Amino acid sequence: MKNWEAERLKEIHFSGIRRVFEKVSRLEQAGEKVINLSIGRPDFDTPVHIKNATKKALDSGMVHYASNYGLLELREAIAEKLKRENDISYDPGDEIIVTVGANEAIFLAMFACLNPGDEIILPEPAWSHYFHCARMAGAKPISIPLREENEFKIDTDELARAITPKTKMIVINSPHNPTGSVLEKEKLEKIAELAEKHDLLVLSDEIYEKIIYDGTKALSFASLPNMKERTLTINGFSKAYAMDGWRLGYVAAPKHLVHSLIRVHQYTAVCVATFAQVGAAVAYRESQNCVRDMVEEFGKRRKYLLSALEGIEGFTCVNPQGAFYAFPSIKALEMSSIKMTDFLLDEAKVALIPGSEFGQQGEGYLRFAYSNSLDNIKEAIERIKLALKKL
Repeated sequence: MKNWEAERLKEIHFSGIRRVFEKVSRLEQAGEKVINLSIGRPDFDTPVHIKNATKKALDSGMVHYASNYGLLELREAIAEKLKRENDISYDPGDEIIVTVGANEAIFLAMFACLNPGDEIILPEPAWSHYFHCARMAGAKPISIPLREENEFKIDTDELARAITPKTKMIVINSPHNPTGSVLEKEKLEKIAELAEKHDLLVLSDEIYEKIIYDGTKALSFASLPNMKERTLTINGFSKAYAMDGWRLGYVAAPKHLVHSLIRVHQYTAVCVATFAQVGAAVAYRESQNCVRDMVEEFGKRRKYLLSALEGIEGFTCVNPQGAFYAFPSIKALEMSSIKMTDFLLDEAKVALIPGSEFGQQGEGYLRFAYSNSLDNIKEAIERIKLALKKL
């Protein structure tokens, strides 16, 4: 029988994060109590007022197609939020598309804007979806390293050296997955200078913008002078509102870019569930106390986890300023990140993500998601300590 698989999938690998997820599921089905610090989603329920608004919409008959762009009510709420919180003005009529999660927004941005042979610069370690979405578009990912000694922040000199005549797009993710780093205004301004000088697009993934600590500010890239016209701002509701299963994200961009993206969206997802979009509009328009309370709880977990990691021999960790991840180095233990995560899952029944899942620059690190209860995190640390004694 001939090989039916498309050539474009040769470099598209099964997600390492999902590999861990499936292994955890098998262990749990076998009766094991696994502490899962691998999955990047809040352990909170979606706030009640958001669910109630969605139920009301469902009961009222909002069960049919929405516009390809998304429900106007939600696009207006997004535009209000972006103006109020990020100081960027977008026309809800034709500068915002509601997507099936932020991941679809990223795929749309790359598929609509990148040609085969174009280069896209990805600071690494990075969420693996950037690499694979770029490859499916036929583009060539070019990695620049994010180094522990620089708090995993972009070195703009290295960024400048990576730009070639084939470069078309730069990806920035702040707050950052997997390291939790946040880019300060001065760093973003230097990136903006390079984008303008070389006439580049910038994909700014801001999905963790509301999850920040210690007075840190997460600045929206498109708010910088002259940047809106070349920026694709990606965001969504999964992280800040514990709505990951709702699959609601969006891309905001100038009309000339949205005109390209909407044509890809029309022939893939078509539109997002209509009644769910009503709940998302309420998330942005009503009280933000639910976000504040969740981030406050994440802050407590973060404080404990960072202190606990310092007490594990062979572990060192940069202080994450945002998101809900810690990214400690295990290089001193001289074991690959995959072998270490497999060892800790088998011996300690603690699920983590190997740093190598985020690119070669992630090798020698582990991603801890502290989107689990403080009690579970404490137990996980004790299990890890006991398991490491066997080494």
